Amino acid sequence: MNTKILLAFCLLGMGTALVPNENPVRTEVAFVVFLEDSVQVAVDLVFTNDNQPDHYQSQVKTPVCKDSLCYLVEIDLYWDLLGNFKNYRLPPDAPLTKFDHEEFEDVDHVKLKKILANKTSLLRDYDMKSLVDNSVKRTSAVVDATTGATSASIKDEVVGGALYTTHKLWHIVNGEAARKILQHTEAMFGDQMLVEMLRSDYYHYQYYALTKIPAEATEKYLPELVRLVASGDEYVPFFAVEKLPKGIWENENYQLKLVEMIGSLNFEMQNEIINRLKGIPLSGEAKSILKNVLPKLTEQQRAKVESLLKTGT
Repeated sequence: MNTKILLAFCLLGMGTALVPNENPVRTEVAFVVFLEDSVQVAVDLVFTNDNQPDHYQSQVKTPVCKDSLCYLVEIDLYWDLLGNFKNYRLPPDAPLTKFDHEEFEDVDHVKLKKILANKTSLLRDYDMKSLVDNSVKRTSAVVDATTGATSASIKDEVVGGALYTTHKLWHIVNGEAARKILQHTEAMFGDQMLVEMLRSDYYHYQYYALTKIPAEATEKYLPELVRLVASGDEYVPFFAVEKLPKGIWENENYQLKLVEMIGSLNFEMQNEIINRLKGIPLSGEAKSILKNVLPKLTEQQRAKVESLLKTGT
C-alpha cells in the first residue's frame, strides 16, 4: 500500500462515532492513574448487556487553572477499548468555564471534543508555561488578577479563553490513562474480541483487529476480511485486501464476491481488485460480471479488465 495512505489513516481524527453504552450491566476498576497534580483517578472498564467489554470511563475532579481564574473541573471521560477519546459528560451544576468563569457554549464543546480526539495535537509537545505569552496581559473582570494571553502558535489548538482547561484535559485524556487502557485491553484480547472488532463499524477497531490477525490464520477470518474490503471505514479496505491470502482469488465463491464489488467501490479500491486479478484464472461467471461493469470504469481500467478477459481461463 502507498505509504501516504498509511500515514493519512494513522493521522485521522475522530472518525466514526462510538457511543458509550448508556445502560451498562456492570463496571469494574481497570486501574488507577495519578495526574500531574497527584490527584488519583480510577479508570473503569464498562461491560455490555452480554458481559463483553464496551468502553472505559473515569470521573475526574481536578484543578486546571492558575491565578484563581477558573473553577475546579468535574468531568466524566469516556474512551474506546483502545484508549481513543470518545466523549465527555458534565454534572449539571459544574459546567466547563473559560476566562472570567464564562460558561462554555455549544461551539466550545464541539471544538474541545475535536481537540481531545486528536492524539497528534500540538498540545502533546507543549508544557503550560510555553503556551502563554506573558508579554500580553488579560485582566479579569471578576477577580483581582491578570493572566498572559494564549501563544499565537497554539491558538487554534485550544478553546478560546480556556487554555488551561484544554491543555490539562488533553493530557489527562491522551496521557498515561490512554496508554494503560490499551495495555489493559491487550491483556484480555482474544479471538472473540478480534472477531467483534472486525465486525464492528468503527474504523479504529477494524484496523486494530486487522493488525492482530496472525499471518498463518487469515483464512479463519475470510468472511470478515471480505466484508471490510467492501465496506470498511476510511482506509481499512486497503489493509483488509492485503490480508487476503493469494488462494482466495482462485476460489470461485470468493472470486465472485470480490469481482461483484468492483461496480460499487471507489476508484482506488477498484484498481486494487483489478490489479490483484492479474494472472488469476477467472470463472465464466466472473468474466460475465466484469463485462457488465466495463461501462462504469475509466479508459485505463477498461483496458486492464479487457486484458483479464482475454487471458483469464
